[in-house]
Amino acid sequence: MVHWKRLFCLYLLCSFVSFAHAQSYPTKVVKVIVPSGTSGTMDLLGREFALAFNTQLGKPFIVENKAGAGGNIGMGILAHAPADGYTIGLGAANALAANPFLYASVPFDTLKDFAPIAFIGRMQFVLVAQQSVPADNLKDLIALMKSKKMNFNFGSSGIGNTAHLFGELLKQRAGVEMEHIPFKSSGEAIQELVAGRIQLQFASPAEVMPHIKRGVLKPIAIAAGNRVESLPQTPTLSELGFPGFESPTWFGILAPAGTPKEIINLLNQEARVATQQTSIKTRLAQAGVEPAYMTPDQFRSFIAEEMKRWESIVKQSGARLN
Repeated sequence: MVHWKRLFCLYLLCSFVSFAHAQSYPTKVVKVIVPSGTSGTMDLLGREFALAFNTQLGKPFIVENKAGAGGNIGMGILAHAPADGYTIGLGAANALAANPFLYASVPFDTLKDFAPIAFIGRMQFVLVAQQSVPADNLKDLIALMKSKKMNFNFGSSGIGNTAHLFGELLKQRAGVEMEHIPFKSSGEAIQELVAGRIQLQFASPAEVMPHIKRGVLKPIAIAAGNRVESLPQTPTLSELGFPGFESPTWFGILAPAGTPKEIINLLNQEARVATQQTSIKTRLAQAGVEPAYMTPDQFRSFIAEEMKRWESIVKQSGARLN
């Protein structure tokens, strides 16, 4: 009986210490690793949530941009940071779910090295063409590309991201040739597309809608499971006979594996509070991100399923990086 009483007391003590730890967190600056440059959707999301956590928890959350290798550099830094809650980071579909199959090696194990905190949301893509391209639909575009009457380049925000993989997948599926031109951000790629220096890009509808309305760009097809509200007349690639583009990119907040669960749960709830704020909802919508909530366990299961999906997409695209 004494033995069990001691175990129970020890359990209560550990629970109290964990609770007290979570209640006092954070007591110093928290680093937020963003595995991209200082522009684009990833940077915007990182700064929005860093500011929200700063306001809600009363301590500084400071963004550190660690760009390179399609997100591998930043995710590697996050994976090997101390698991004390004072380094967290942003992750996306490409780095977490696609890169392990795209690159010969990555400096992290997605399912072993990270503790998922909070799912942020999804972002769909639309294939757009520069207005000077003499094709207004996918059938005519593919025919034009096969005719070799003009050269085609497609842009993205970097090697290995969703827009790049979708471009490679379209090349493979349609049997056409086009060259990938990576840029530092999606916004920079869109500028080059608008200027006519590249011809095609997979991008967020929110990013390209102003240019579509001005007649500078034209939507060709939606790379998602369903048509999007802002472009109701634009068919999906699946409708046009090209399934496999139904996986939108997505974003979430993570910590190094081993970070105390109490901190993980606290930040999960703070992220949920943040996404309910009108100002953040508006900025997410402007970036083309549809917010959604998951518990940490749900987010972990989601990542595991997404890895299976993106493994198939990477294999079908034929893309492989060293």
